[in-house]
Amino acid sequence: MDTHEITIGIHLAVGRPRMIAGILFPLFLLLQPGAILVDKIAAQVNEEIITVHDIERAIVFFPQQRLDGESEGNFYFRVLGDLIHHKVIALEYGDEFSLGEEDFETVQTQILQKAGSLEKLLAALDGFAMTWNDFEAFIREKVLFEKVLREKFPMELAIPFAEIEEFFNREYLPSQLRLGLEPQSLAEMTPQIEKHLRKLRVEKQLASWLSDIRSAYKVEIKLRSPQ
Repeated sequence: MDTHEITIGIHLAVGRPRMIAGILFPLFLLLQPGAILVDKIAAQVNEEIITVHDIERAIVFFPQQRLDGESEGNFYFRVLGDLIHHKVIALEYGDEFSLGEEDFETVQTQILQKAGSLEKLLAALDGFAMTWNDFEAFIREKVLFEKVLREKFPMELAIPFAEIEEFFNREYLPSQLRLGLEPQSLAEMTPQIEKHLRKLRVEKQLASWLSDIRSAYKVEIKLRSPQ
Protein backbone atom coordinates (compact mmCIF):
# COMPACT_ATOMS: atom_id res chain seq x y z
CA MET A 1 0.00 0.00 0.00
CA ASP A 2 1.20 3.54 -0.75
CA THR A 3 2.83 5.08 2.35
CA HIS A 4 0.59 8.11 1.90
CA GLU A 5 -2.62 6.08 2.11
CA ILE A 6 -4.44 5.41 5.33
CA THR A 7 -7.51 3.29 5.88
CA ILE A 8 -10.51 4.70 7.67
CA GLY A 9 -12.82 2.00 8.99
CA ILE A 10 -16.18 3.61 8.35
CA HIS A 11 -19.10 2.42 6.26
CA LEU A 12 -20.31 4.66 3.48
CA ALA A 13 -23.75 6.04 4.31
CA VAL A 14 -26.58 6.32 1.83
CA GLY A 15 -27.12 9.90 0.68
CA ARG A 16 -23.48 10.93 0.98
CA PRO A 17 -22.96 14.49 -0.37
CA ARG A 18 -21.98 14.20 -4.01
CA MET A 19 -18.33 14.89 -4.74
CA ILE A 20 -17.28 17.51 -7.25
CA ALA A 21 -17.96 16.04 -10.68
CA GLY A 22 -15.07 15.65 -13.04
CA ILE A 23 -12.30 16.33 -10.49
CA LEU A 24 -8.90 16.00 -12.06
CA PHE A 25 -7.70 13.21 -9.79
CA PRO A 26 -9.41 10.37 -7.86
CA LEU A 27 -10.53 11.41 -4.40
CA PHE A 28 -11.31 8.00 -2.99
CA LEU A 29 -10.65 4.36 -3.76
CA LEU A 30 -13.21 1.80 -2.63
CA LEU A 31 -11.63 -1.56 -1.91
CA GLN A 32 -14.94 -3.42 -1.81
CA PRO A 33 -18.44 -2.17 -2.65
CA GLY A 34 -20.00 -0.39 0.35
CA ALA A 35 -17.28 -1.52 2.73
CA ILE A 36 -14.05 0.30 3.53
CA LEU A 37 -12.98 3.78 2.51
CA VAL A 38 -9.32 4.33 1.71
CA ASP A 39 -8.32 7.91 2.39
CA LYS A 40 -5.19 9.60 1.10
CA ILE A 41 -2.93 12.12 2.78
CA ALA A 42 -3.25 15.38 0.86
CA ALA A 43 -0.74 17.43 2.86
CA GLN A 44 1.35 17.33 6.00
CA VAL A 45 2.25 20.23 8.31
CA ASN A 46 5.08 19.07 10.55
CA GLU A 47 3.58 15.84 11.94
CA GLU A 48 -0.05 16.89 11.41
CA ILE A 49 -1.86 15.51 8.35
CA ILE A 50 -4.67 16.77 6.14
CA THR A 51 -6.50 14.09 4.18
CA VAL A 52 -8.51 14.06 0.97
CA HIS A 53 -11.52 13.32 3.18
CA ASP A 54 -10.86 16.59 5.07
CA ILE A 55 -10.88 18.51 1.78
CA GLU A 56 -14.13 16.91 0.69
CA ARG A 57 -15.81 17.78 3.99
CA ALA A 58 -14.48 21.35 3.84
CA ILE A 59 -15.94 21.77 0.36
CA VAL A 60 -19.36 20.64 1.63
CA PHE A 61 -19.42 22.53 4.93
CA PHE A 62 -17.25 25.64 4.65
CA PRO A 63 -18.52 28.72 2.79
CA GLN A 64 -15.80 28.78 0.11
CA GLN A 65 -17.24 29.10 -3.38
CA ARG A 66 -15.65 28.51 -6.77
CA LEU A 67 -14.62 31.73 -8.46
CA ASP A 68 -15.79 32.62 -11.94
CA GLY A 69 -13.58 30.77 -14.40
CA GLU A 70 -11.88 28.72 -11.65
CA SER A 71 -11.36 25.07 -12.57
CA GLU A 72 -12.51 22.33 -10.21
CA GLY A 73 -8.92 21.27 -9.66
CA ASN A 74 -7.76 24.78 -8.77
CA PHE A 75 -10.72 25.20 -6.42
CA TYR A 76 -9.85 21.90 -4.77
CA PHE A 77 -6.26 23.05 -4.17
CA ARG A 78 -7.43 26.45 -2.91
CA VAL A 79 -9.53 24.68 -0.26
CA LEU A 80 -6.48 22.56 0.61
CA GLY A 81 -4.47 25.78 0.98
CA ASP A 82 -7.06 27.13 3.42
CA LEU A 83 -6.87 23.93 5.47
CA ILE A 84 -3.08 24.25 5.59
CA HIS A 85 -3.43 27.80 6.90
CA HIS A 86 -5.90 26.58 9.55
CA LYS A 87 -3.42 23.90 10.59
CA VAL A 88 -0.47 26.31 10.74
CA ILE A 89 -2.39 28.84 12.84
CA ALA A 90 -3.55 26.03 15.15
CA LEU A 91 0.06 24.98 15.69
CA GLU A 92 1.21 28.58 16.17
CA TYR A 93 -1.54 29.83 18.47
CA GLY A 94 -3.31 26.72 19.79
CA ASP A 95 -1.84 27.10 23.29
CA GLU A 96 -2.51 30.84 23.41
CA PHE A 97 -6.25 30.87 22.69
CA SER A 98 -9.15 29.08 24.32
CA LEU A 99 -12.39 28.68 22.40
CA GLY A 100 -15.86 29.30 23.76
CA GLU A 101 -19.36 28.64 22.50
CA GLU A 102 -19.56 32.08 20.90
CA ASP A 103 -16.45 31.31 18.82
CA PHE A 104 -18.00 28.10 17.49
CA GLU A 105 -21.32 29.86 16.86
CA THR A 106 -19.66 32.35 14.51
CA VAL A 107 -18.40 29.58 12.19
CA GLN A 108 -21.47 27.39 12.67
CA THR A 109 -23.68 30.28 11.53
CA GLN A 110 -21.71 30.52 8.27
CA ILE A 111 -22.02 26.77 7.76
CA LEU A 112 -25.76 26.79 8.50
CA GLN A 113 -26.27 29.59 6.00
CA LYS A 114 -24.52 27.55 3.32
CA ALA A 115 -26.45 24.38 4.20
CA GLY A 116 -29.76 26.23 4.11
CA SER A 117 -31.17 24.76 7.33
CA LEU A 118 -30.21 22.75 10.38
CA GLU A 119 -32.01 19.73 8.92
CA LYS A 120 -29.88 19.88 5.75
CA LEU A 121 -26.72 20.28 7.80
CA LEU A 122 -27.61 17.25 9.92
CA ALA A 123 -28.33 15.28 6.74
CA ALA A 124 -24.87 16.21 5.41
CA LEU A 125 -23.31 15.09 8.69
CA ASP A 126 -25.18 11.81 8.43
CA GLY A 127 -23.88 11.39 4.89
CA PHE A 128 -20.34 11.64 6.25
CA ALA A 129 -21.19 9.35 9.21
CA MET A 130 -20.35 12.25 11.55
CA THR A 131 -21.85 13.02 14.94
CA TRP A 132 -22.21 16.60 16.16
CA ASN A 133 -19.09 16.06 18.29
CA ASP A 134 -17.23 14.89 15.17
CA PHE A 135 -18.43 18.03 13.40
CA GLU A 136 -17.21 20.36 16.16
CA ALA A 137 -13.86 18.57 16.23
CA PHE A 138 -13.55 18.98 12.44
CA ILE A 139 -14.31 22.73 12.46
CA ARG A 140 -12.21 23.51 15.54
CA GLU A 141 -9.13 24.62 13.58
CA LYS A 142 -11.24 26.91 11.41
CA VAL A 143 -12.88 28.35 14.53
CA LEU A 144 -9.45 29.01 16.02
CA PHE A 145 -8.23 30.49 12.72
CA GLU A 146 -11.16 32.96 12.62
CA LYS A 147 -10.59 33.97 16.26
CA VAL A 148 -6.88 34.54 15.76
CA LEU A 149 -7.55 36.71 12.72
CA ARG A 150 -10.04 38.82 14.69
CA GLU A 151 -7.64 39.38 17.57
CA LYS A 152 -4.21 39.36 15.93
CA PHE A 153 -4.65 40.85 12.49
CA PRO A 154 -5.69 44.48 11.90
CA MET A 155 -8.66 44.37 9.54
CA GLU A 156 -9.50 48.08 9.75
CA LEU A 157 -7.03 50.12 7.75
CA ALA A 158 -7.08 53.83 6.97
CA ILE A 159 -6.93 54.60 3.24
CA PRO A 160 -5.45 58.04 2.42
CA PHE A 161 -7.75 60.24 0.36
CA ALA A 162 -4.95 60.81 -2.15
CA GLU A 163 -4.96 57.07 -2.88
CA ILE A 164 -8.72 57.09 -3.37
CA GLU A 165 -8.47 60.05 -5.74
CA GLU A 166 -5.65 58.39 -7.69
CA PHE A 167 -7.73 55.22 -8.13
CA PHE A 168 -10.73 57.32 -9.21
CA ASN A 169 -8.71 59.01 -11.96
CA ARG A 170 -6.65 55.99 -13.02
CA GLU A 171 -9.21 53.18 -12.86
CA TYR A 172 -12.77 54.37 -12.37
CA LEU A 173 -13.06 57.24 -14.88
CA PRO A 174 -11.38 55.37 -17.80
CA SER A 175 -13.55 52.29 -17.19
CA GLN A 176 -16.75 54.35 -17.27
CA LEU A 177 -15.68 56.08 -20.48
CA ARG A 178 -14.85 52.76 -22.14
CA LEU A 179 -18.33 51.51 -21.25
CA GLY A 180 -19.99 54.71 -22.43
CA LEU A 181 -21.42 55.38 -18.97
CA GLU A 182 -21.82 58.67 -17.14
CA PRO A 183 -19.29 58.63 -14.27
CA GLN A 184 -20.33 59.58 -10.76
CA SER A 185 -18.43 62.25 -8.89
CA LEU A 186 -15.41 61.60 -6.70
CA ALA A 187 -17.47 62.43 -3.60
CA GLU A 188 -20.13 59.88 -4.60
CA MET A 189 -17.60 57.14 -5.35
CA THR A 190 -15.29 57.69 -2.36
CA PRO A 191 -17.04 55.21 0.02
CA GLN A 192 -17.05 52.41 -2.60
CA ILE A 193 -13.46 53.02 -3.68
CA GLU A 194 -12.29 53.20 -0.06
CA LYS A 195 -13.97 49.88 0.71
CA HIS A 196 -12.45 48.26 -2.39
CA LEU A 197 -8.93 49.53 -1.65
CA ARG A 198 -9.18 48.48 2.00
CA LYS A 199 -10.22 44.97 0.95
CA LEU A 200 -7.26 44.69 -1.43
CA ARG A 201 -4.81 45.95 1.18
CA VAL A 202 -6.13 43.64 3.89
CA GLU A 203 -5.92 40.64 1.56
CA LYS A 204 -2.33 41.51 0.65
CA GLN A 205 -1.24 41.99 4.25
CA LEU A 206 -3.07 38.87 5.38
CA ALA A 207 -1.37 36.79 2.67
CA SER A 208 2.03 38.12 3.73
CA TRP A 209 1.28 37.51 7.42
CA LEU A 210 0.18 33.93 6.79
CA SER A 211 3.18 33.29 4.54
CA ASP A 212 5.57 34.44 7.29
CA ILE A 213 3.96 32.13 9.85
CA ARG A 214 3.78 29.23 7.42
CA SER A 215 7.49 29.52 6.64
CA ALA A 216 8.28 28.37 10.19
CA TYR A 217 6.64 25.00 9.56
CA LYS A 218 7.42 22.08 7.29
CA VAL A 219 4.56 21.92 4.78
CA GLU A 220 4.43 19.06 2.27
CA ILE A 221 1.79 18.76 -0.45
CA LYS A 222 1.23 15.11 -1.32
CA LEU A 223 -1.16 15.65 -4.22
CA ARG A 224 -0.16 16.65 -7.73
CA SER A 225 -1.18 20.19 -8.61
CA PRO A 226 -3.57 20.52 -11.59
CA GLN A 227 -1.41 23.29 -13.04
